[in-house]
Amino acid sequence: MKSHKIEAVTVNHNTSRYMELMLRSLFARHSQKLNLSVTVFDNASTDAMSELKAYAASQSVGLVQSGFTTKTTNNPQGEILSRFVLEHPDCTHYLFLGADICFVEENTIGALLTELEGHPKAFGIGPRLSWDGLGAIPEDARIANPDICGDWLPPCCALVRNTALFRTVVSEFGLSAVKYLGVTRDESVEPFKLMTQVMKTHGFKHMISASSMVLHFFGTSCRCEPVPMRPVAGTKQRDELLSRYREKLPANDLPLT
Repeated sequence: MKSHKIEAVTVNHNTSRYMELMLRSLFARHSQKLNLSVTVFDNASTDAMSELKAYAASQSVGLVQSGFTTKTTNNPQGEILSRFVLEHPDCTHYLFLGADICFVEENTIGALLTELEGHPKAFGIGPRLSWDGLGAIPEDARIANPDICGDWLPPCCALVRNTALFRTVVSEFGLSAVKYLGVTRDESVEPFKLMTQVMKTHGFKHMISASSMVLHFFGTSCRCEPVPMRPVAGTKQRDELLSRYREKLPANDLPLT
């Protein structure tokens, strides 16, 4: 594997327990040899943050205020991520993480790096998403929901090459959600989807990993309640996993259901 320097970024939006679980699983599942720096931006969250702050400090994770709040009118995630990219030009890759994922396999980021290196026309890669941490989202659900299952690179877990083109796209278009005003209906476009489409016009695609997978608590990175698409009781599973990580059980012994 080529030398690398990864700048990772994530946003806490009253999701401190999810964020703590994501960080704990990230560091438990990856070697210290991974050249990774992590920054957590917080939107003036009002939920209990003491455990998150303590763990972030223990891992030298930057926890800084974004300048937005949980009452900001529109979702500020894309603006925060855009700003981060433009302020961190000296890395080989960006790693965008949602608070609502949990790493369930060893060396996921290393595997994504290796897979991405083999595809020079791919600008970025994400893992397969799982509801339960045991298997990828079922095919019928993926077909019924193409907008969240492969048509674009979602920032819940996205490894992106740092290139002049990518930074230019971020500078000119940003990473925020947008709305198209159609003749018969309006269409809301999620953060990163417009960027994915613009990169495609330059001949660069995104990839979904053939092997790597993460557990995803859909719809909780900027909201505190799970969305109807997800059939698993997310908060119960989150709390069970978080409790066991805090007890420092071996990662492979952590139950996923």
